[in-house]
Amino acid sequence: MPRAIVQSSHMAPIQLSITIAAYREAENLAVMLPSIKEAAAALTPDFEVLVVDTQEPMDDTVAICAAHGVRHVHRAGGNSYGDAVRTIIAEARGTYILNMDADGSHSPVYFAPMWAERDRFDITIGSRYAPGGHTENPVILIWMSYIVNLTFRIAFSIRAKDVTNSFRLYRHSILTPLRLESDAFDILEEILIKATLRKPPAKIGEVPVTFGRRKAGESKRKLIQFAFGYLKTLKRLRSFAGAAKREDTIG
Repeated sequence: MPRAIVQSSHMAPIQLSITIAAYREAENLAVMLPSIKEAAAALTPDFEVLVVDTQEPMDDTVAICAAHGVRHVHRAGGNSYGDAVRTIIAEARGTYILNMDADGSHSPVYFAPMWAERDRFDITIGSRYAPGGHTENPVILIWMSYIVNLTFRIAFSIRAKDVTNSFRLYRHSILTPLRLESDAFDILEEILIKATLRKPPAKIGEVPVTFGRRKAGESKRKLIQFAFGYLKTLKRLRSFAGAAKREDTIG
């Protein structure tokens, strides 16, 4: 069943939340957090960095967050990536959410150009495939990612070139009404589908970025699962799209 997101209300709202889903990423976080805080402070003094960790500690992430003065919470509902995203939406205090990966592939140097688009778009994607974008992934992953992105763009009429990258700036109010069901990385596509099917539809923009290689640790996305998982995902997200259209018609 789709899961409603219950917004946390125990803290006052702020302008910007930088959010990071972490799964045994303490080594990367120790390197990333200083530059993330510096880049966020250049945008607005009214920000937080929120790290959403595993349900139970699996490394030194708690200590790393404390050492760098950033907010740490454990994900609710399970240890999946989808659980992390739902926890981010519920826990983030920002009017805007700038979400990034914990592996170092998303650089804070792109915070400023993404932030500059906040009044034009409800969702701004840090895009590998927009003009000027680039990815440092191996060729096989680049090819597979391009095919997946093309397929989803055509199947769901999403007006963006990079629908699978998690590096995004969201208007928080766009996310809170969504009932998100996915547990894997396909929650990223589910967000775009459901946000653009709402009325009025979310406005999506893109800023070209370079997607870097993982700095340390092992990727949580496995190649074979990536390939075959999206075949199942395509069918399932089609059912999401159909349900969203029916709900909109009834509403």
